[in-house]
Amino acid sequence: MLTRLSQIYSLKIELFISILLLSLFLFLQIVNSNAENVGADKTISSLNENQQVVTADDVHITITNNGSVERTGQKAIKNTNSETAGTILTIHSGSSVTSTAANTISTEGGEFEINNSGTISTNVSKAISLFNSDGVSITNNSGGIIKSDGNTILGSASTGADNTTIVNSGEIFSTETGDSSSAIILADSDTTTTGTNITNNSGGEIYNAGNDSTIVLGASSTLTNSGSIKNNKSVSNKAIQLKGNNNTVTLKDAGIVVGKIKAANGTTGNKLRFNHGVGRAYYYDISGDLTLEDLDGNQVVKGSAGSVGQGGSETIDEMLSYKSINLRNFLNRYENSNLFNHEGGWGELYSTILNRNEDSNSLAMEYNLINFGANLIYPLENSNFIMMFEGGLQDFAKDYRITYQNISGGIHISDNDKFFNLDTFVTGGITLKDGKREVLTNTESSGKVDSNSNFQTYDIQIGAKKNNLNIIPDIGFTSSISVTPTYDESKFYSWRNRVVGNLSFYLSDNYLIRDDKEEKLNLNWTLDLRSAIGDDEQTYSISGTTATYKQDNDLKREISLSASMNYEKYIYENSKIGVSYYGLLSSQNTLSLGGNAFYKMNF
Repeated sequence: MLTRLSQIYSLKIELFISILLLSLFLFLQIVNSNAENVGADKTISSLNENQQVVTADDVHITITNNGSVERTGQKAIKNTNSETAGTILTIHSGSSVTSTAANTISTEGGEFEINNSGTISTNVSKAISLFNSDGVSITNNSGGIIKSDGNTILGSASTGADNTTIVNSGEIFSTETGDSSSAIILADSDTTTTGTNITNNSGGEIYNAGNDSTIVLGASSTLTNSGSIKNNKSVSNKAIQLKGNNNTVTLKDAGIVVGKIKAANGTTGNKLRFNHGVGRAYYYDISGDLTLEDLDGNQVVKGSAGSVGQGGSETIDEMLSYKSINLRNFLNRYENSNLFNHEGGWGELYSTILNRNEDSNSLAMEYNLINFGANLIYPLENSNFIMMFEGGLQDFAKDYRITYQNISGGIHISDNDKFFNLDTFVTGGITLKDGKREVLTNTESSGKVDSNSNFQTYDIQIGAKKNNLNIIPDIGFTSSISVTPTYDESKFYSWRNRVVGNLSFYLSDNYLIRDDKEEKLNLNWTLDLRSAIGDDEQTYSISGTTATYKQDNDLKREISLSASMNYEKYIYENSKIGVSYYGLLSSQNTLSLGGNAFYKMNF
């Protein structure tokens, strides 16, 4: 009896399994009825709702003319298996590949090249699944979109995606606001995934909206960013995570990162490189063992990772020198004018445009300078009283500018019998400065922030000149000193007080071309040799971490040659107007052009 019951029970189990297998077979038949095998090159230019299955090597699928592959379920396009090689998928602008489930495009371990100018998307996860892959290439062109509501480009959890190349000029992003929300994750739980190379070009955007890192690398991989990489959920979340060893991240040009940069605990050989340009200010919140390097030679301060163009600090001695040259030229024009008669004051208005080129070897920052000013002189009994007013803009190449206003006063004595009958002067002044620099930073949602500063510089200048006759040039010297007290910027940077000095020796001569009752014309040249003296180091701090910058020796010495043409014309008895044009060329890659207009006045 028991044997009979056992036989009946076994038959029922076998019948149940047979029905189950038949149902599964019929289901697969239904599914496969919505699949198309692709064994040769194929162009899709309209709506296609069937799964595209590549069954041969070297197949090129092109989706164009607003065509689309729209799959209900997983895997809109896939290779047959890991043996399928040379698959190329090209999606033109306006065309798309979408699915309602995960794995819109699945490489299945085979060789796969994707060139996208349209849209690749899923409303679940894995717009592109790099399943067990080695050597996949993805190019997302400008206007191209790769998106998902989950991990967008994902290597499989067990083997990652070795030797994957991604070049992005469009958008790659995840809309998931919770976990499993990376835009690109080529390591997942596996830290041995190697050889990944990601390049995010200028204009390219890679971002996510969730808790996970925007980009996750495995080992021995590179990431180069000139566009934007953002964790839009929070700046305290990770934008870039390095899970394994020997990865290199390079942040270039004006590219921005929002969110932390982290090397996983226990990893080694990871590098963070900066290539933002000479003088660019940046501050990044980083963690983990990362070797920092600035490819432009800027000084990197490791508290997190920061650098700042010395800018206004670096050029104090140069600005002091140009001010000295302006003063000497003013006194020379006055002395060589027919108005040098101690019968009332003399004044001039001037404007100067100056450009200094960048020098990557000495870290000299490029800047343009434009200023406007007035020089006034009034004769006293045995000397001349001098007043100088100037305002200007020093505009550096890497989004840093300083506006300033200066007032100075002093005494000029011609043929000073108390100082070897030399032509002498002494002046002192104060310059009020307002600085504003743009800082690239991953601690702000915009990826950058303005840092403002207000500070003062005090200076004293003394000079003496021996006026020679005939063809022998005049010879003179100028000594100047500048003091900038300690000040803080509104973000990240603090500067300690600095004392800078200059010592200049110069030759100059004047040639009279025309001199009559109506007008006067003369030419003047000056050769100036300047050397900075005093403090050549600037102590500063970035977010509380102190550093010292030492000015390059090439920046402390300068040879300049200036020439001017001065023209005066009578307008009525004992009064004149005049103009002057001049240029300056220096060994600091500096070119300056300027002009003056003067008028004899009584005051």
